[in-house]
Amino acid sequence: MIAILLSLACSPSPEDIAKTIVSSNPVAREDGAKIAQNYPDEAVEKALISVLGEPSRTIRLNAIESLAEIEATTAGAPLIDRLANDDDPGVRRAAADALGRLKEKGAAPALIAYVQGFGPEDRQQLAGVWALGNIAAEGLDPEPRQAVLDALAALRATTTDRFVRYQTTAALRVLK
Repeated sequence: MIAILLSLACSPSPEDIAKTIVSSNPVAREDGAKIAQNYPDEAVEKALISVLGEPSRTIRLNAIESLAEIEATTAGAPLIDRLANDDDPGVRRAAADALGRLKEKGAAPALIAYVQGFGPEDRQQLAGVWALGNIAAEGLDPEPRQAVLDALAALRATTTDRFVRYQTTAALRVLK
């Protein structure tokens, strides 16, 4: 249905996108979750959140990207859940990035745990380090701010990867 509307140069409504995201057709869900990034709407946001637990990695990744793009205000807790509990490292990395883009202050403890779960040579933690810096730039309460500061300082002192050290230094600079 979306392909037909797009080929006719008609834009589907947010309700159509939301229905597509939760369709029984997995290809339609995949496409709907991707296209949704152009539809900042409450119904679309709810539909995207509802598919974050999908078995399909592609649907989860598309939904996470779209939630970040539409600046979904209710996506914090579901994204934190993906960060902490998804079996796919790429989905966890995308969730970390999305939480940073959304500047979700409540994600700081989960992001700290995420970056601490890697070895000193592992670049997988870069999304989490960036997210912590982006969230901290918005300002944090004293207790989470200190936890972020301590975690980033420890990571900077122990990492052997120059990219992680650079990103950690950049994140620490915004913690004033």
